[in-house]
Amino acid sequence: MDFPRTESQDALIATARALATAFAARAAAHDRAGDFPFENYADLRAAGLPALSVPTQFGGMGASLLDSVIVIEELARGDGSTALSFTMHVQTIGSAAEAGAWPAPLFATLCRAAVNNGALVNSIASEPALGSPSRGGKPLTTATPERDSTGRITRWRLNGHKNFASMIPVLDYMIIPAALEDGSGEVARFLVPAGPGLEIVETWDALGMRTTGSHDLLLHNVCVDDAAMLNRGTEGPSGKGPNSVNAWFMLTVSAVYLGVAQAALDAASAYALARVPTALGKPIAEVESIQHRLGQASFAVQQARLTLHHVADLWSRYPDQRAQTLGALVGVAKVTVTNNAIAAVDNAMRVVGGAAMGRTLPLERYYRDVRAGLNHPISDDLLFVQLGKAAVKEVQGNAP
Repeated sequence: MDFPRTESQDALIATARALATAFAARAAAHDRAGDFPFENYADLRAAGLPALSVPTQFGGMGASLLDSVIVIEELARGDGSTALSFTMHVQTIGSAAEAGAWPAPLFATLCRAAVNNGALVNSIASEPALGSPSRGGKPLTTATPERDSTGRITRWRLNGHKNFASMIPVLDYMIIPAALEDGSGEVARFLVPAGPGLEIVETWDALGMRTTGSHDLLLHNVCVDDAAMLNRGTEGPSGKGPNSVNAWFMLTVSAVYLGVAQAALDAASAYALARVPTALGKPIAEVESIQHRLGQASFAVQQARLTLHHVADLWSRYPDQRAQTLGALVGVAKVTVTNNAIAAVDNAMRVVGGAAMGRTLPLERYYRDVRAGLNHPISDDLLFVQLGKAAVKEVQGNAP
């Protein structure tokens, strides 16, 4: 079921659907090999989509959060892995444009590179010993200052070990958090171009989302100018405080799993129409129990889409309500979408039965891929604790 859309959204969807068709034709082979789909990123660049969330002042498409969510969902219907990795680029630029906190020259450089050259960027904050950057903590990756004859810091040397570096085989820029060795005790984030001193260690061999290229990244005396520093402070590797919400990240990532769920529903529906057991003499799509399962999957998908689109739209339209009200709704949307997506895929698997376990159909890949959504922040458990505390606080505040 399609929701009402603008003409510009229709145009974006047409582009994304054409790409998704090409991605889908390659997805099974790449998934089985566990290799990186370089051709998908060549297609994304040829279509100009690295400019999706780049502001129009730099020649970009200026897509809103809702626009971006819609595009990512469509791409994920073709290949969840490609959509998930590409989402990191879209949300990095979108959230930076929204916050307006980067040094203007650095942001302009990145945006123009995305528009003119199809440059791709991702923030690579995770480390083996750190855990999730969303929970804070000081990275072990270090930035050592280099000074000129006057004592002024001119460059930094970065050394460390990052992991979950999604899309690393094709990244042009990386945002690298590092602990400053200047006596301040602070953490800074640097915009680092691909180049000498960066070593990719191919460690990614996963159950689902197998072709995201989320390998480890080693930094060996990577030199960057002092002007490449995006920000510094005590917030931790994400560059955000403990109570801040990155709606661009959570909602675009959620859109990936919604797209996977829609693809599973489509595949199960097509199978049900084509499957005519001799004992039945008609397509199983006409059997009420099958219709019920498909209906459950469709309900889960539509509920997730309604929630996701509504919250993304609210986030764009009411910026003054983000901190007070909308932050919690972003978490609710993320948890709703990822869990509904799993439920939809599970029901699609039950429609198809034992055949869904075989690799001749894409359902087993959807089944593996969709479960990765549980691992992105915000976790179900953390959200429920936050909501529970808020419920108690609200009652306490209203007590006579």
